[in-house]
Amino acid sequence: MRRLVTAVGAMAVLVASSAGTPAMAATTAPATTAPARTAPGAGVPGIEVRPGWQDMPGQDEIQSLLGVTSQVGLACCIATLIVGGAVIGVGLRSGAGLTSGRGLGMVAGGGAGALVIKLAPALIGWLYR
Repeated sequence: MRRLVTAVGAMAVLVASSAGTPAMAATTAPATTAPARTAPGAGVPGIEVRPGWQDMPGQDEIQSLLGVTSQVGLACCIATLIVGGAVIGVGLRSGAGLTSGRGLGMVAGGGAGALVIKLAPALIGWLYR
């Protein structure tokens, strides 16, 4: 449980620290003129980068691989929830509090994993903006 809290805290610090920094450093003109700065995140003048799937070979296979991988991840999270629930039940029934605690950690981990898998596209889109 401590590892989960530490991982979530580290992700929050990373997101908070990267939210205020521009994607690229501002560029300046040659020394003969006054320094001209571009807007934060504008990048290098004359170069535009627009990530997308247009004309990419194998985009259908990549999309299919991402879909299958996320489905397998969700299945693993569901299995973790089921096994964790069983471990909680066995631990409570046998009087082993430590075992119940481990089962609770499994349930929390499975639920958090499913949440991360479900929100991953939205999180990546939010970080990209």
